[in-house]
Amino acid sequence: MILFKEELREIMKSPPKENKPKKKPRFKLKKAPKVKPISFTKGALLFIGLCWFGMLLSAAIATYVFFGVATLAGLIAIAESNTYIRHCIIKSNRLVDVLIFLLTIYSTLTLGVTITASLTIAGLGYSLVYAPYLRSRFK
Repeated sequence: MILFKEELREIMKSPPKENKPKKKPRFKLKKAPKVKPISFTKGALLFIGLCWFGMLLSAAIATYVFFGVATLAGLIAIAESNTYIRHCIIKSNRLVDVLIFLLTIYSTLTLGVTITASLTIAGLGYSLVYAPYLRSRFK
């Protein structure tokens, strides 16, 4: 017992070992990063710029832009006349925006390029202009 106590004392008196650096985790992001949403004015300018560029590029793309804006106008008209849909848009998060683009990819496979391009323009208008406008108006 006495030897054990002496060995223990020597261990206790010995200088502390250097701290080894902690291993970095394999995944740097444990949580999703916080992303600041785009403002209404920046989104509107971006959407108008994309529409203007699409109309100048070719007649086919101008047709897609026209029908996309018409679809967006229909969505806005429905949302403004129905309080339940407007409430859903205000309370929804960006997951709905991702869902819209997933549905446009699905429509590419089933409906064709023309309708998909129109739905994509409408989805961009919704994500960049209308949803931020409603969320900022009702905060």
